[in-house]
Amino acid sequence: MTPPFESRYGHAADAFSAYRPAYPPEIFERILAAVPPSRRGRALDLGAGTGKSTGVLARHFSEVIAVEPDPLMAERLRAAAPKALVHIATAEDFALPPASVDLINIATALRWMDAPRVMDNVVRWLRPGGIFVSYGYFPPGTPEPLASVVRREFEVHWDPFVDSRLRDTSREPEVIRRAPGLRVLDDRTIPNVVPYTPHDLAGFCRSTSYAGAYARTLADPEAYWRHLESLFVAAGGDAKIPVDFSVWFILAQKE
Repeated sequence: MTPPFESRYGHAADAFSAYRPAYPPEIFERILAAVPPSRRGRALDLGAGTGKSTGVLARHFSEVIAVEPDPLMAERLRAAAPKALVHIATAEDFALPPASVDLINIATALRWMDAPRVMDNVVRWLRPGGIFVSYGYFPPGTPEPLASVVRREFEVHWDPFVDSRLRDTSREPEVIRRAPGLRVLDDRTIPNVVPYTPHDLAGFCRSTSYAGAYARTLADPEAYWRHLESLFVAAGGDAKIPVDFSVWFILAQKE
């Protein structure tokens, strides 16, 4: 049985929207190359979060359905993609007619789902020849000495709050590669280095499930975020920091 939905990001919806990087344009170029204009009727974005993918898809498909179980995240989603049809539901419990979708998108969310059950839904909902795409960030990388600050925070504060599903970055791609009824057409890593200020980097940490969970144990979480930003400034100055947000990317077609 699929466990009940547990909110991990709703409390940080503002930080998630503001400090999570946009996905690299190459992702959507590859999606659109695989889905011809004649088959851009309905797209489905599962685990849509604050709409960083939904907003792009809505510019190219006649109808976009965005499914997000967290109401606070869904508020941001509606603002980012006002043309999308937003449903507050889990990917496991959502329902659509069979063979009714041209594209199904899951961005940095399959790890939180009952993946086999969701992949069964994906294959059932896609039209013959329809496209499934999933992608997500590898753990972000920062140059030294900022990386030392991040490692220390993990060692001293964050590690007890890291969900086991975040520790295995191979799990999501492997589930997709093994899914019956899909043929993988594209499987790659897409480079994505984003310049962040120390404030941006602290904001990204605020948006994570583990650092956010740690901060909520403190009497003054805001003081902690200010302190973390000051550590980044001390380590790297006020200059922009190149943060490696490389993305794993898999695109498959329903057989």
